Amino acid sequence: MSWIPMLLFGDIGQQFTLDDIEEDVAHLRAQLNKQRSTLQSRDDALVTLRREVTDLQLVVAELSRLLVANDTLPREAVERIVRGLERRGGQSDSP
Repeated sequence: MSWIPMLLFGDIGQQFTLDDIEEDVAHLRAQLNKQRSTLQSRDDALVTLRREVTDLQLVVAELSRLLVANDTLPREAVERIVRGLERRGGQSDSP
C-alpha cells in the first residue's frame, strides 16, 4: 500500500501495510505456482510426444523392412519415400 497508514495510525497502520504485502505475496506465489504447473504439464506432454514419435519411427522402419523382405514392396520405393521425407526436413502439411 503506502506509508500514509503508518503515519496516521502508527503500529496499526503498519500492520495494515504488512497485511497488504502478505496478501500480494500470496497472490504472486499462487500465480507462480500456476505457471510452473502449466510449464510442467507442457514439458510432460512434450516428453510423451517425443517418445511416441520414436516408437512410431521404429514401427515404420520394421514394417518397411518386412514389406521389402517379403517382396511386397520394392526396396527402391521405400528408399524414394525416405528421401522425400528427408528433403521435407520435418516441414508440416499445415499452412
